[in-house]
Amino acid sequence: MKNITSLIFAAVFAVVLLWWVSLPSKPATVVISENASAKQIAEMLYGANTISSRTLFRAAVKLSGRSKSLKAGTYFIPARTSIFGIIRMLSSGRGTYIKVTIPEGFTAREIADTLSAKGIINKDKFLQMVSEKDLEGYLFPDTYYFDRNLPEQVIVDKMLREFEKNFTHPMQKRAVELNMGKKKIVTLASLIEKEAVLPGERAHISGVFYNRLKKGWMLESCATVQYALGQHKTTLTYKDTKVNSPFNTYRCYGLPPGPICNPGRDSINAALYPEQTEDMFFVAAGSGTHVFSRYFSEHIINKIKNKKKKNQAR
Repeated sequence: MKNITSLIFAAVFAVVLLWWVSLPSKPATVVISENASAKQIAEMLYGANTISSRTLFRAAVKLSGRSKSLKAGTYFIPARTSIFGIIRMLSSGRGTYIKVTIPEGFTAREIADTLSAKGIINKDKFLQMVSEKDLEGYLFPDTYYFDRNLPEQVIVDKMLREFEKNFTHPMQKRAVELNMGKKKIVTLASLIEKEAVLPGERAHISGVFYNRLKKGWMLESCATVQYALGQHKTTLTYKDTKVNSPFNTYRCYGLPPGPICNPGRDSINAALYPEQTEDMFFVAAGSGTHVFSRYFSEHIINKIKNKKKKNQAR
């Protein structure tokens, strides 16, 4: 009796082992197109060496009753996944999505670099689309889950929808109350996003910008100079502030012609609800803080103090 049991166990083990060895030994990524039939999906899977038999796959799909449940998407199929395991994966729709976090204040170029590095977009196509449609400022910073091989337009549309979702009707109404409009608010928010480091200072910086706009002063935002230069510099020179660009608020009055980055919701709120202040100036004081002042003479003193502090720290 023991010998028979041992023989049965050995036979079952051999069958399982043979089945295991017959499964594809390498992982694969497979793109299932929209409205693909079970026959077409079988061809895709067979071409990617994830199944050994197209006929067996189609029979298994029919047997499982999931012929109409297989969903389009990009799927990462681990090595030695069975046919039924693949069917469960495709019918669940849980494809291979890439998690991407776009921080507040990223420019369109920085977003393109991030997405391109993860193999999601063609960088040149993405930037061309953003440039042609003037979308800087409206690519909402958030954490996204993108499928591979999506057209650049789909990626852009997703980010624009997030912007519209976050720039609510009350926000639009408030922008009208301020005689600013959406574009001006987003442009101002982009300056606040780049200038503010500490969240608690956003509204104060916004208040300073509003004061300067009301008096017809130049905004003199270093962040706009960085954008005009097309590169980040730790320290700007006097020559840098003279760069010939409509975005340079050291040369041009009022807001720049458009956003200089893609601001987050908090900076947009700061642009909509500035702090009531008499301050007209601010200067970076280290560790992300700023020193604010009402008069130019105070501002000069603060700049000198800040410069001495920097020199002592070296």
